[in-house]
Amino acid sequence: MRERLLILSGPTHEYLDPVRFIGNASSGLMGKALAEEAFARGFQIDFVSGPVANANLPNLETSGTIHPVVSAEAMLAKADELFPSADVILFAAAVADYAPAEKKPEKMAKSEADLTLRLKATPDIAKTLCAAKRSDQIAIGFALQTAEGEANARRKLSAKKLDGIVLNTPASLGADDGDFSFLSAGANGFDHWGRIEKKECARRIFQAVESLSRGK
Repeated sequence: MRERLLILSGPTHEYLDPVRFIGNASSGLMGKALAEEAFARGFQIDFVSGPVANANLPNLETSGTIHPVVSAEAMLAKADELFPSADVILFAAAVADYAPAEKKPEKMAKSEADLTLRLKATPDIAKTLCAAKRSDQIAIGFALQTAEGEANARRKLSAKKLDGIVLNTPASLGADDGDFSFLSAGANGFDHWGRIEKKECARRIFQAVESLSRGK
């Protein structure tokens, strides 16, 4: 079993002005479940988390560090710093796909007129980091889809150079469970786990990591 683990968890908030932001509806519960399972397995954990409730952060005691971030750029910067020393990387964060092209320094006053925002794409964190992934590292991603889930998950698995990917749906957002499937690189088909608790999903992910590690 590998020893050092990097987990990316929670949403990112991309601010329009000092009080308004664009973000995803991630609670951080999946990341917490992964960290708790990793703790039980003896990993040393770096946990990079976007803004979530304190109750949704893991208690790592002396087995790791929580690195709080806000934006996608900040999450990438911190993960890039930690990535080279990680044996296993779990990309469980729900990173906002877009950010305002311009952040206003002051709160925008409300107006009766419609507001048009110009957005820019945020960095693809998993794709950026895994471009430099070593052959001895294992990287698992997540794909939350509403349509053509398996096709989109396969595409992401290949494009991001992941070793495995977890497919789920918006029903898992903020919930203790979800409908999960798993695909390993090189596998013919998905392993359909069905509707299970996130704690059980985390356990199965680490079983997959063990299997993948034997092939490294």
